[in-house]
Amino acid sequence: MNHTRLLRLANISMVVFLILCCGALSIAYLQEEKVSLGMTVFMHITLVISAALFKLAYVVRLIAQDKMGQPLV
Repeated sequence: MNHTRLLRLANISMVVFLILCCGALSIAYLQEEKVSLGMTVFMHITLVISAALFKLAYVVRLIAQDKMGQPLV
């Protein structure tokens, strides 16, 4: 896979997982009285999984930047 394409994919993945994480956080903690218990539990699980996938996307981003010779930020 092209390193530029990998970097772009990692950046897009980070944005998607950040939005998913914020949505799950909003439903799990701010809207919990309006949703069922099952949905609240599902949002807590989604929060953990989306945060882990965000971190994985960041590691992929660092790998792509390293292979391209860019400074790691």
